[in-house]
Amino acid sequence: MSDTPLPAAPRRPLWPTLLCCGALLALFIGTVARISQGFELWTFESLRRAQAQQGLLQASPLAATLSDGSRRALWQHAGAPRALLVDFIYTRCPGVCQALGSEYQRMQDELARQDAPGGVQLLSLSFDPAHDDVPALASYARLHHAAPAQWWIAVPAADDSQRLLGELGVVAVPDGVGGYVHNGAIHLLDGEGRVREIFEYEAWPQALAAAQRLAGAAR
Repeated sequence: MSDTPLPAAPRRPLWPTLLCCGALLALFIGTVARISQGFELWTFESLRRAQAQQGLLQASPLAATLSDGSRRALWQHAGAPRALLVDFIYTRCPGVCQALGSEYQRMQDELARQDAPGGVQLLSLSFDPAHDDVPALASYARLHHAAPAQWWIAVPAADDSQRLLGELGVVAVPDGVGGYVHNGAIHLLDGEGRVREIFEYEAWPQALAAAQRLAGAAR
């Protein structure tokens, strides 16, 4: 056998690979920049809140059943509240819905303390009409001491509920154990059903102040 070494394979230049990687990286950065509006908005919730500030989230006319069994049109009608603070719940929820209920009770107490006229309405809307009938709504209302004059607990019909979630970009996904993963936010709507702002539930004082400003401006 010969001990003569085999000739080395010719080295390929790296620049085509580097050029290809650079092009893919530039494409990725450009795509992310576009969908995140210049890297300012990284999450779906941030995008949704930006849409609210731009007036792009609009709820169409809706009626719902309240915890006392009555039916009520919620917006876009004569006599509609000038400002509504809306959260989305299901009454069996052990977590964020109960936290929202506590914050709504604080807002209700603040409205009662201020003896404010009916320009601001609190509204908790269930997205679980299969389970949240009138007794379930009434139980949630009793648990959180909801006063109907200031705080409505309500559920739309199933088709209307899904349509509203889509219009406002609210996510409610089954969690696989009988409940839902969903947005835990406070939505400020005007009397026409347009979302003006979206707040974290811990920011209820700011949400309430914004609703009072909106109600005052709409007089």
